[in-house]
Amino acid sequence: MNTEQQKKNKIMSILMKTEVSMVAIIAIIFIAASLGTQNFLTAYNLTNILKQCAIIGIISIAETYVIITAGIDISCGAIVGMSTLIVAMSQAKWGLSVPVSLLLGILVAIISGVFNAALVYEFRVPAFVATLGSQTILRGLIKVISNGGTVAGINKSFAGFASASVGFIPNLAIVWFVLAVICFLILKYTIFGRNLFVLGSGEEVAKLNGISIRKTIYSTYAFAGLLYGIAGILLCARINSAIPTAGEAYETNAIAASVLGGASLAGGCGSVFGTVLGTILIILIDNVGTQFGIGAFVMQVITGCVIVIAIVVDQLKKRGKR
Repeated sequence: MNTEQQKKNKIMSILMKTEVSMVAIIAIIFIAASLGTQNFLTAYNLTNILKQCAIIGIISIAETYVIITAGIDISCGAIVGMSTLIVAMSQAKWGLSVPVSLLLGILVAIISGVFNAALVYEFRVPAFVATLGSQTILRGLIKVISNGGTVAGINKSFAGFASASVGFIPNLAIVWFVLAVICFLILKYTIFGRNLFVLGSGEEVAKLNGISIRKTIYSTYAFAGLLYGIAGILLCARINSAIPTAGEAYETNAIAASVLGGASLAGGCGSVFGTVLGTILIILIDNVGTQFGIGAFVMQVITGCVIVIAIVVDQLKKRGKR
């Protein structure tokens, strides 16, 4: 193979990378929206996009960790909703301080993650079924605790955090960026991160490498719970309350962002950077659709098509590796 052919192959391999493709698609949509609409390229709209990306982005990173292990978490939106409710109830109804309320919100989310891990590992319940059951339980508990109503009256300074920004970058987005960097470093440079990929390749492979499957599964779902708890805190601050439907359908966007970003539902593959790009693309499509006056129902169809295409591409890649 000559040098010129090697260069062409190298360029093609770079272009075929998920992250490169995602950046190109996002850039095309961004340019089209900027030229085709009046309000897209305004500070208000761009800030709003970042705020929307922040909460879904954190959940999507947690989902990516779970998917890498060949699992899936359908309960992520419900855990976020429960965390949001506990934070609001702690401040508005139970008279607890802001720091204590935040710790309680995170603690409940971590316990929910550990519960999922117990179902998956101890009782060998498939992750989809286990987390679907958890989702139903949590949604019911949210309605019982809140009595099916909105919980308002949270601390004003806490709520103000969500509306504040550093320059033109909202605080919510800064939290997302920081967590993304931390999660990237954990996934790439720690033993825990390496173990996730090995486990995703198969339990037998993990055993041969001396990895504790129990410890890895529990750690993964607990860590995901931690991130869900943080997302729940941010959601509570943003909506300045807790509502029974908080976090609903978040799991769809989280899974979509992970798969669009290169995570394989078969396990053993995924990246934080790809998931960040996937989150931006999902939110961008919805925002641009609104800017162009496309109806909400039509946008739901379009988003669904994007998710299906991503899953089909994932399956084709998996077949190609066989």
